[in-house]
Amino acid sequence: MPYKNKFTQRISHLVLLIYLLFFGIVFLSTGRTILAIEYIEITNPKFIPAKVKVEIGAGSEEGKLQKVFKANLDKVLYFQIISGTRQKFNDSENIVFYLDLEMKKNPVQLNSTIWSQRKQEAVATKKFELKNDQDIRDLGLSLSDWFVEKTLNFSGISTSRIAYTSQRTNRRKNIMLSSYDGKVIQRFSYNLGSNNFSSWSFDNKNILYTTFTRSKAQLAIQPSIRLRSKILAFPPGFQPLGASWHPDGGSILLTLMKKGNADIYSYNISDAKLESLFNWKSLETSPHMSPDGKKIAFVSDTAYPRKPQIYIHNLSTQKTERVTFKGSYNSSPKWSPDSTKLVYESQKKKFFQLYKYNLLTRRHVQLTFGRNNSEKPDWSPNGKQIIFSAKVKKVPKLYYISSFGGRTIRVTQSPPNISETNPVWSK
Repeated sequence: MPYKNKFTQRISHLVLLIYLLFFGIVFLSTGRTILAIEYIEITNPKFIPAKVKVEIGAGSEEGKLQKVFKANLDKVLYFQIISGTRQKFNDSENIVFYLDLEMKKNPVQLNSTIWSQRKQEAVATKKFELKNDQDIRDLGLSLSDWFVEKTLNFSGISTSRIAYTSQRTNRRKNIMLSSYDGKVIQRFSYNLGSNNFSSWSFDNKNILYTTFTRSKAQLAIQPSIRLRSKILAFPPGFQPLGASWHPDGGSILLTLMKKGNADIYSYNISDAKLESLFNWKSLETSPHMSPDGKKIAFVSDTAYPRKPQIYIHNLSTQKTERVTFKGSYNSSPKWSPDSTKLVYESQKKKFFQLYKYNLLTRRHVQLTFGRNNSEKPDWSPNGKQIIFSAKVKKVPKLYYISSFGGRTIRVTQSPPNISETNPVWSK
């Protein structure tokens, strides 16, 4: 996806930074345990992906393992996989990491070693054993997460999933589930309505979504293992427009429309009890509670000139604060996993772009650029990536971007006649 970076500063010091970064490895005197690399340069949107050389023997299982590993590591956005053999490599390739893999059979074991540039020092080693209920793909996912943890010092997310809305041309919308690498996609919703606006529960056991029929809109809760959905009940005259989960798992935040006005409520799932949270004379939508349960972000057009803006309500102080002031249309706020940041969409010069807001610094940072609409963002479970929908060609598709901005990469490889919108990441 093409983009125009707003940062114009030169980075002539990049080579020095990369050298200091990747060679700043600390050795402990006892056992020579090597600590993970402190990865600073990835916060620069102009970061050049680090090259990784994978060395593994030839064979069908080895080939499948390497394919799974590469597919997941590509999506991380911080690495570039260089293929090759153990016998031949080129010093001019500027390889940052070597991953040495040796697979043994009966039982299947994988001896893994991560080396720093030119194989000077081993960064980490691990022996993986394939359990009876696992396959080579599971082994590749475990390998990917281990590599990310040892080189970037944050958790891998190769086993996370994406729920999103898929629509084939002139067909109903359905909720789909995708693996992180976009290789395994399953249809999730099977009711007769048109389904949209999904939300993962904080324990990943249930997915909440809106189902639309010709006569009404309903909210459905469905176990993430794809059992039958449960339709929620509301008093006469109330029309649900969308909802998200409370961290307690027993209640949800939702937007209800009544007599042309949209307000925000809390809904207890066990007894269907409604509690009004924001009942202003304006339109209030898109409520999302922070993972720590202390704040609610939502959208309201109460401010003049009645354009949607993002607000944060502090549950402990009962104070509500407006946080966006620029842009003609600000919406779709989502909390970071640590509850310190929001990602949202903002319309400027006819196009929607993604922005990140830091509650501690009160700073807004633009993440996407260009003449494409980038919409409906959500955070990865480790807070290092963002998924969103962008219409680069004729129909919108899903993309990943680093939480610091920079280049993007497609999530799936769906046909051109299928649109992909409203992605939400498992926790």
